[in-house]
Amino acid sequence: MISTRVRRHAEPVLDMAVADLGGYDHADAVAVDLPASTDAVEFTRLVFTGTPEWVHRLLGVRDKAMAPFGLQTQERVPAAEIRVEPGLKMGPFRLLAVSEAEVLCGDDDKHLDFRTSFAVRPVSAGTGLEGVCTTVVRFHRPAGRLYFKAIEPFHHLIVPHVVGRAVRS
Repeated sequence: MISTRVRRHAEPVLDMAVADLGGYDHADAVAVDLPASTDAVEFTRLVFTGTPEWVHRLLGVRDKAMAPFGLQTQERVPAAEIRVEPGLKMGPFRLLAVSEAEVLCGDDDKHLDFRTSFAVRPVSAGTGLEGVCTTVVRFHRPAGRLYFKAIEPFHHLIVPHVVGRAVRS
């Protein structure tokens, strides 16, 4: 049986995200155990399709509040239409690179650039796999840092919940 315990302070998977951004101001990661046959594409699909309705509503509030400031808003993609392919956009994520080991998503905006990696790696004890969701952020000007400070508590609430829910569903 797979444990659904979410490890909130996991070792981040940084290589692709940092290479794509060219540096960062913030990084965090959460991890969860996965079945042995899971690859990064399936892990990503599980996270995207398992996102609860309250998260979608919260992102909708964020969009309404930020639209007057010229920040990007997002379109919701129905779970049945979610595909993990480079170039697609799902919610706040544009899929940038896809492999069996890692899916890199993210977007650039005028206040900050972010990358989210959905990677699969062996558990440190060598007895299975873990899915690791890493978030890397590069701020633009003080406004980016301020914006991230405002959303950071929500980020730390939402990401572990969604990652944990992905393996329970």
